[in-house]
Amino acid sequence: MALTRACNYSCGFCYAMFQENDRKIINQKVIFDFLEDCAEIGVKGISFVSDGESTISPVFLDACKKGYDLGLSMAVGTNAFVLTKKRAEEVLPYLTYLRVNFSAGEKKRYSEIMGVKESAYDRVCQNIKDMVEIKKEKNLSVTIGMQMVLMPQDGDQIIPLAKLGKKLRPDYAIIKHCTDNEDGGLGIDYEKYAALHPILEKAESYSDESYKVVI
Repeated sequence: MALTRACNYSCGFCYAMFQENDRKIINQKVIFDFLEDCAEIGVKGISFVSDGESTISPVFLDACKKGYDLGLSMAVGTNAFVLTKKRAEEVLPYLTYLRVNFSAGEKKRYSEIMGVKESAYDRVCQNIKDMVEIKKEKNLSVTIGMQMVLMPQDGDQIIPLAKLGKKLRPDYAIIKHCTDNEDGGLGIDYEKYAALHPILEKAESYSDESYKVVI
């Protein structure tokens, strides 16, 4: 689920535009009631992913802590722009995993693909470094990852992303294909993925004992 439909990025591959619902505000009471209901009926875990950027919701941290306290496995998929060191220190202890959506390995291409200023690249790289350090210092069990949503025309970023992950040291970097809707709204030519297979196999070779590149 997502805590909001709002987002501070404008990724070219975003599927959320095809999933528009009537917008409602998820405030603290709404999410706490929902999480309590989830725990009561036996839900095992909740991941805040897609639709919007849940980390910019005013109730993001409260929701993660509340879910954790209720015994739910809590996780988040995020562009990580707002997850600076202080915020990461606050939320990481309550998460099973945190996956950073990071669909390019180079600053200029990151800006183009994810619809933000180039400075966002440096900021998020630093945020990932800080998360990895916090995990190590506090001996946290949270899994930290990076994820590239790969459109065929962005194959030039496969190896740069694999190399960047090896430098930043999250637990993994995953590269996955992009999913179009039934009407082909994103214009993805699935047949063009085949030509990228050799590059994807090379990307996997950057894996080591503590960092995995997963296709």
